[in-house]
Amino acid sequence: MTEVNRDDWLALAQTELQDATTGAPTAVVAGPAPSAEGARLAALHEYGLLDTPADDELSAVVRAAAVVAGVPHATLNLIDEHRQCQLTTVGFEGADSARADSMCALHFEDGEVVHVTDASLDGRYARNPWVDGRLARVRFYASAPLVTPAGHALGSLCVFDTVPGSLSERRLDVLRDLAGVLVALFERRRQVRREAEQRRQAAEARELAVLAMAESEARWELSEVVAETVDTGLVTVDADGQVTSLNRAVRQWQGPSHLERPTYLAADGATALEAHELPWLRALREGAVQGAEVVLAAPGRAPRTLVCSGRAMSRADGTPLGAVVALNDVTRDRERERALAEAHAETERAHAAIAQAHAALEQHTRRVQALADASRALAAAQEPQEAVCTLLRELTGADAAYLLRPATVDGVDGLRAVALSNLHAGDVFYPATASSLAGTCFTSSAQVFVADVRTHPLASRRHVESSGVVSGLWQPVVLPGQRTVGVLGVFWRSPLAQLPEHDVLALQTLSGEVAHAVERADLLQRLERAAERDPLTGLANRRRWDEAITGEVARAARTGAPLSVALLDLDRFKAYNDTYGHLGGDVLLREFAAAAADCLREVDTLARWGGEEFVLALPGCTAEAAVAVADRIRAAVPRGQSCTVGIAQWQPGLGADDVIARADEALYRGKEGGRDATVVHGADDPVPVGPAA
Repeated sequence: MTEVNRDDWLALAQTELQDATTGAPTAVVAGPAPSAEGARLAALHEYGLLDTPADDELSAVVRAAAVVAGVPHATLNLIDEHRQCQLTTVGFEGADSARADSMCALHFEDGEVVHVTDASLDGRYARNPWVDGRLARVRFYASAPLVTPAGHALGSLCVFDTVPGSLSERRLDVLRDLAGVLVALFERRRQVRREAEQRRQAAEARELAVLAMAESEARWELSEVVAETVDTGLVTVDADGQVTSLNRAVRQWQGPSHLERPTYLAADGATALEAHELPWLRALREGAVQGAEVVLAAPGRAPRTLVCSGRAMSRADGTPLGAVVALNDVTRDRERERALAEAHAETERAHAAIAQAHAALEQHTRRVQALADASRALAAAQEPQEAVCTLLRELTGADAAYLLRPATVDGVDGLRAVALSNLHAGDVFYPATASSLAGTCFTSSAQVFVADVRTHPLASRRHVESSGVVSGLWQPVVLPGQRTVGVLGVFWRSPLAQLPEHDVLALQTLSGEVAHAVERADLLQRLERAAERDPLTGLANRRRWDEAITGEVARAARTGAPLSVALLDLDRFKAYNDTYGHLGGDVLLREFAAAAADCLREVDTLARWGGEEFVLALPGCTAEAAVAVADRIRAAVPRGQSCTVGIAQWQPGLGADDVIARADEALYRGKEGGRDATVVHGADDPVPVGPAA
């Protein structure tokens, strides 16, 4: 028998290992420390060797082991949790056998080569089925452990004979080296499989990206159009303070990017701001910035005065995300203020000669100043809708005011009061038609003044009597492009025959500022809402769900009220996807989300858990009551499909993850029991068994 050079085998093993790992150490991802056996089994299964035919390379190494040992039998054994898998053999037909019967399982984790000249005389093996004749009559036996670079024992390379025998130390070393070659081949196979999986995932991701691009066109259009069409500037920075986006307004203000970078100055227009003084970096550092005034000096452009307000953004766990700051162009306001100051100075110099003109100018000055102050206060207000009504009363001397915004109540489109000042009129709502004074103003986008609302046929009798108002004015809130987004109402409890012209102009000017303020507030609200919603279904995403279920569990623990959690899984969704395509599957997911939401109360929380799974929190519901809700949802599954629901009721001492895990166990039982059922954790049978009524 030909002797094998040990150095040659070591060189081969090192080459195979280098090919398998591409010359870099295997990355280890930190995580919870599993048991030693659990980690070993995980490593074994990760190689993907079990229940798959051995390739020619593995078989060749096993044959080489038989030749090196000079025996007729050799096998590559992998030790699973409860079985021994003979991946490839020489000299006999290999098969799976119980791990308890395995000779290799006794010692493969010791990390040493085992050498037994006669197993029938060795107390460790004499009664083993492979020795005593039940499976074979092994006498000579030697094995080398298969140990991964991470130290996990996968099994052994085993050689044996039916007659006693022995191997020299040199041949045992070669057997150990062959085991190392097998592990190197395992590593290379795994790396090839990983690369193939990465390529498959990349191809799938590209396909999904194309589909997602088409499906999310409207969503992207909305966010892009909003950001790109508003006259308010928007600057976004990441957690490191790097600017990530500038909207159209800011880009226009700063000028072409190939020119010298713009300079931001203090409100005096002369002092250059240092980097840490920029409003978006202040918001990131301080948490918020309100009404910070800066001057933008862009090359080749006139200076522009901006009032900046914004705040830092963070994840639910407090990790910083960045900051967003809105920039309101108040250049014209400041120009008016400067013009006012110049006019005032001129008036002072001519005071003796034009006393009457001076008095008129003083009055005009106060009005313009009040308007400028109101505009500045509105731009700096954190809650602009609440500030509007107070500013209206201060500007016009009115007794009461409100701000109406479009809303839908009981299926009727109309206008609802979102802010009230000195009014106690209950829920103020008008249809968005010409059947009311507010509706007339909204639909015509024109100012409406009524000297005596008590006798006007379109006035609301209930609101007039409850508020005691006599005269009223309704001013439309119109965005550039003539889109009306609300109505300002100003009221006097004493008769007013006619509104002074300067108040009319002031209201018109202020309404424009209100439109921008409302638009900014709406934009920030939409951005915040988008961060908490699943883009496909519009339901709460995992971030919003984690916040909601944590609060519900805390409330249940505090009050003792019942709380149930349900996991819902669309049955055979993969088959539906294969039949109708990913677009069809997405349509089903959206329709199911809408149908399920219609079955719920406002206090319930429905979120997309992942893929075709959804999760539901039902505060105040026992498991029994939750079954009725689940069956309503199952009955509402669209397109002739079905779903399975697992329910668990929170118990004292359980955390949110514990309740979800119980619901998942119940869901698994429903799937195993035939699907299309509602299963309660702890119940013996699905409730009810079979399709929903």
